[in-house]
Amino acid sequence: MANHRDTSDGETVPIPAWAHRIGLLSLCEPPTAGKRDEALDRQLIQERIARYCWAFDERQATLLGNCFTENAIWEGTVLGRIPIGPFNGRDTILQWLTEFWPYQHDQRRHMLLNTVVEGLSSTRAVTLSYLLLMSADGKAASIEATGFYRTAYRLENGMWQISCLTAGFDKPFWPGDLERMSSAGRSRHGIAPGS
Repeated sequence: MANHRDTSDGETVPIPAWAHRIGLLSLCEPPTAGKRDEALDRQLIQERIARYCWAFDERQATLLGNCFTENAIWEGTVLGRIPIGPFNGRDTILQWLTEFWPYQHDQRRHMLLNTVVEGLSSTRAVTLSYLLLMSADGKAASIEATGFYRTAYRLENGMWQISCLTAGFDKPFWPGDLERMSSAGRSRHGIAPGS
């Protein structure tokens, strides 16, 4: 499978998820939590949000879906002014997230920084992470968005899964002006009508 394409002007552009396509990366599910061990739980919780980022960037829909509980919620806001979603249920979240892929021709890299576990019980947890979203098109890398994730988790069947992901963006993550965006573009980006 190809890992790049050549443009008409002779430039080489990476095909998103190129590393997975050529077998350089092979993502798998994390181990299950065994005997209750707070340090292990903290590690597995932080690993779950990292696996969400890896699965999205490497376009692994099944692994991306497995990050969420069946009744999970994905919601967001741009500067607390423009609501994104909410998207309710694993299947709805997965459908919405993967619908971006045909429109994103660059390689995305979701980078989480400063993840802290803010709350942890035997079956629930919350983390806060800074988000730095980068893209590369074969010529340059650029910052697409900055912000944070507030992520709630639930322990189900020995696995920590995301029950609610709230994204806070410091700037819009879509191209162009919101006022000029079509209704299809607004829907694709999860922007509520009237926003």
